[in-house]
Amino acid sequence: MLCNKNMYTSAVALAFLLASASIDRIDAAPDGAPIAACETMTPGHGVDPLLVTSSPFQTEIPSGEYAIMDSALHLELRSKNDVTTYKGFLVMAFDKTDATKPIGTFRLPSDGKLIDCYGTVGSAATHKLDNEKKLTTVQWVPPQGFMGTAIFRTTYVHNVTTFWVKTESIAVTYVMELPTSSTQAPPVATTPSSASQTGKTWISLITFSLMAFLMR
Repeated sequence: MLCNKNMYTSAVALAFLLASASIDRIDAAPDGAPIAACETMTPGHGVDPLLVTSSPFQTEIPSGEYAIMDSALHLELRSKNDVTTYKGFLVMAFDKTDATKPIGTFRLPSDGKLIDCYGTVGSAATHKLDNEKKLTTVQWVPPQGFMGTAIFRTTYVHNVTTFWVKTESIAVTYVMELPTSSTQAPPVATTPSSASQTGKTWISLITFSLMAFLMR
């Protein structure tokens, strides 16, 4: 009887250890975010996202705050300090004036996959492996003829209890043509050379002498 009890206790302990080990390994969905994550962009880990600390990750847009109508955007999902890693991500684009559903489509990333949020094919990009990442590049294509301002929201998953939801990129405004740079240096005023000044002085003296001679 005692032997059976010890075997039962050992089995329970082993099951607990295996369950704990499994939880520790589940840092991000191993094959990308599911469709169920589209609405809230929150992983189903049963814990709340970190709100008291700023995200160590950011979604950069190297081309800046303006883009030509119908041109694709290059996005970089990266670690700010090039040290901290993330294992999962979910990124979508929104019209700055309407956050109810994503706009545009993503091209298939080399190290990610696309999901169809809100019934729109390829409207979100996510990871396909839960390996540690410092940088993921993604291409986004705006809706045809879009002339508004787009903003990108990205959820980064560091591990099962540490993740940041809907971190925002800079806003990118689509225009017909790029605005001219306002940082261009104004033209530098040139000062006449001393030789030029001397020449003007001699011309004035000769003119004055000729007029004096003619008036005699």
